Amino acid sequence: MAWAIAAILCTSGPAGAQALNIDFGEPENAPPPIHGAAGLPGVWNALRADNGSTTRGLVDLEGRATSVSLLQIGGTDTPTVDDPATTGEASLLMDDYLVTFTANLETCIFLDGVAPGAYEVLIYAWMPTQPAVRSYTSVDQEAGSPHYEVGGDWPAEQLELVTYSRHWAIVGADGNLDLHSGITPGGDELLGAALNALQVRPVLFGDGFETGDTARWTTAVE
Repeated sequence: MAWAIAAILCTSGPAGAQALNIDFGEPENAPPPIHGAAGLPGVWNALRADNGSTTRGLVDLEGRATSVSLLQIGGTDTPTVDDPATTGEASLLMDDYLVTFTANLETCIFLDGVAPGAYEVLIYAWMPTQPAVRSYTSVDQEAGSPHYEVGGDWPAEQLELVTYSRHWAIVGADGNLDLHSGITPGGDELLGAALNALQVRPVLFGDGFETGDTARWTTAVE
């Protein structure tokens, strides 16, 4: 499959590691479990995640409760905008979202209780009906903490750096995984920045990981 990075053969993930799909917006608009977006299909945690709120017991791809909780700070609104370019399951995922309108306050997602290990993180940060708007995404636990700009015309399917960014993170013993989507440097605060969804899944890696050679990584959950 297009999302698989195959360099070393594996059949199971690290013990205790969790794979999560999270859709931000109105709960009734969640995509069905068969929808995998750019990652894995499975049950979607459908959350309003209002500013300052904590959601406990997120479920994994099979709908089983986990130890993971989610705190959202900075996203002050959860609009639903019907973009005529999106259809079907993609519209359920992408047409509602968290938004921040403050340049120095990103929409910040703090996941706690994540099992230590290596993870691939997909951040969906696309603004419906406003292809010129870019969102500035990052993961604190990614080596070097790089930022990516995400945005553009809807490409008919999920496309990296147009509808989402891909990150590689190491979760430590504290169980924290912290993700952000904010206004790009010099961007218009009135237009804001979007955060539609997240996908988190454990991965295994080879000797090249320390040098950032992600071609040596492989998915641990399939």
